[in-house]
Amino acid sequence: MQTTSLTKNDKTRILLAEDNRVNQKFAVLLLKKLGYQADVVSNGAEVLQALHSQSYDVVFMDVEMPEMDGLTATRQICEQWAAGERPRIIALTAYARRGDRERCLAAGMDDYITKPIELPKLLQALQNLSDSNGGLNIEDEGDKGEKEGVFPLPQTLNDQESEVLDAKVWQSLQKLAGAKANVVLDKIVGEYLDDAPERLQAIQSAIATQDAEALRQAAHSFRSSSANLGAVTLSLMCKKLEALASAGITEVPAEQRVQLEVEYEKVKTALLQQVSKSPIPIP
Repeated sequence: MQTTSLTKNDKTRILLAEDNRVNQKFAVLLLKKLGYQADVVSNGAEVLQALHSQSYDVVFMDVEMPEMDGLTATRQICEQWAAGERPRIIALTAYARRGDRERCLAAGMDDYITKPIELPKLLQALQNLSDSNGGLNIEDEGDKGEKEGVFPLPQTLNDQESEVLDAKVWQSLQKLAGAKANVVLDKIVGEYLDDAPERLQAIQSAIATQDAEALRQAAHSFRSSSANLGAVTLSLMCKKLEALASAGITEVPAEQRVQLEVEYEKVKTALLQQVSKSPIPIP
């Protein structure tokens, strides 16, 4: 079965706006798999600065970012550039609630992808842009397995690790990373393990100070990066915290807070064991 894939010599200029370093690397990895390079910024204000410096064809815009969120940045882009002069904007969000897509489109975005980003979602969004303005260079190649992000790799997680990490997610990451999978994944895992303690501390501090918005933001960010590495249980714990915070609730039982820390330690151990199985020295 033929699928849509992007040519390796595509010159489409892409800007990725994402504040979470793990999510940045994951998105860049997906785009690279499709033959693209992307410039990366961390918030909406940096998006505007980048657009004033050079033109881009596509902006992948995270909705939740510090300093200036994606919706605000998109509205300002629509105010400052005419329809035919501004880039196409694709929303990236961990939300999938009723009305979220409509809010993104109302702000001026052209499409909407939920996190964790998957190859078929990315392909479809880029195909939608190609269909709408002919601005993307695409051709048919590949097979159904690649499009769906299901890769028939041997099982690499042992039983203990697979209880913590989703084996299918990890296999997909290995396939995406290609021949240098160990090097690439070692870097992504390293970013995650560097970032996670800060996210956990932000969650605990927000609970202690009863700051619902800070709790929501911290849980939201930690949820998406954990999901990208297959830490499903940890991601679901963060999702529950995020839902509570969205409802203005910051009273979290001590047992639940401890469980979050314990689950993270399990994830940390499983990730370190996974990347150390076939280590490749990093220059």
